[in-house]
Amino acid sequence: MPNVKVNLGPRSYTVLVGAGVTDKLPGLISKHTPEGRLFVIYDSGFYALHGHKLSKFLKSSIGKTHELTIPVSERLKSQKTLDQIIDYLLSERISRSDLILACGGGIISDLVGFAASSVLRGVRWGIVSSTLLGMVDAAIGGKTGLNHKQGKNLVGAFWQPSFVICDLNHLGTLSDRHFMAGMGEVVKYAGLVGGRMLEDCRSFLDSEPHAVDKITDRLVAQSVRYKADIVSKDETEGRLRMVLNFGHTFGHAIERCLNYRGLLHGEAVLIGLLGAIELSRLVRKPNVGSLAEYEQIVLRYVQVLPKRKLRTKELIEAMSTDKKRGGRGNRFILLDRPGKPVIIENVSKQIIGRAVEVGS
Repeated sequence: MPNVKVNLGPRSYTVLVGAGVTDKLPGLISKHTPEGRLFVIYDSGFYALHGHKLSKFLKSSIGKTHELTIPVSERLKSQKTLDQIIDYLLSERISRSDLILACGGGIISDLVGFAASSVLRGVRWGIVSSTLLGMVDAAIGGKTGLNHKQGKNLVGAFWQPSFVICDLNHLGTLSDRHFMAGMGEVVKYAGLVGGRMLEDCRSFLDSEPHAVDKITDRLVAQSVRYKADIVSKDETEGRLRMVLNFGHTFGHAIERCLNYRGLLHGEAVLIGLLGAIELSRLVRKPNVGSLAEYEQIVLRYVQVLPKRKLRTKELIEAMSTDKKRGGRGNRFILLDRPGKPVIIENVSKQIIGRAVEVGS
């Protein structure tokens, strides 16, 4: 599988995608910190599955490493956890010659990336992404941050990594639920891309087990290429990159209303896609058939999610503090058809409420 480049001039970097690409890690570390030390920060779930092996591999390849393992969850994606990471790095006298390596899913890359952007006003970092959601979304693009009591990801910074490793072998250790949560972001991309990717998302559900891995590899590659291209054109979400938030205005509000319990991020995004599809119908009045086909694919993924009761009024209120709002109110990414996203602002609460009722 070809590597994917995020083109950002002197801050460009490569996303390595494929089975076994973790073997490339020592060379990348040596390239980006030839005279510095390596600080490895694992999320506890990653460490339980892969940490001992990776730690031994790194020590045998590059020598001494400095390691920290922390538990993570959406509720722990907080200032307290960030302080724990920064306290550790400063106590070990980290320098700007060093490199920080985040190992695990999207939450650890968000936290470690924010720490890397903050400590000493910026230290280089890399990512070993081990979850489907992390590989296709969180690890790419330099968005870092944490949650605040007023909403999700409201505190953070753009701080691009030096490299990203997406070892597809790690996907085999995910639980079915976490894998399907990652598919929430993949199905989002399918709506933005359209065409063959929609077919692949449908085929994934219908295929025999022996064919699933091949489809998964293709979906990961399609997602990574799409996001890398968008980030290369709009690093800090001036306009174009906003389309990657398709389904997220609804999804983030769902997570907040549930106090970050009960649904994983990708699961909330899947439900959020239903709200965005319905809002597309109400606001844009697109070709009914093309959206109906996409909606049926989303519904098939939603059917396997845990059931949660969501209140329309609470969801609308949660949306009002979302960071993706525009100057004139909430900003939504809608579809005129699969493959043709549009950015819309200033939607009335009445219309939003009708879409929320369908999505919830």
